[in-house]
Amino acid sequence: MKLVKALLTLFAVFCGFFVVTFSIYYTNSDMKLVRVIYDKMQPYYDNLKKDRKL
Repeated sequence: MKLVKALLTLFAVFCGFFVVTFSIYYTNSDMKLVRVIYDKMQPYYDNLKKDRKL
C-alpha cells in the first residue's frame, strides 16, 4: 500500500513537472524572460568604457 501511494505521488509530481515545462516551452516564456533581462542590462553595457572602437 505504501509503495502504491509513493508511486502515485511520484507520478503526480512528474505530471506536474511536465505540465509546467511544457507550458514554458509552448509559450516560449523562457526567451521572453531572457529578452526582459537583456533589455534591462543593455543600458549598463552601453555605458561601459570601451578599450577600442569597433
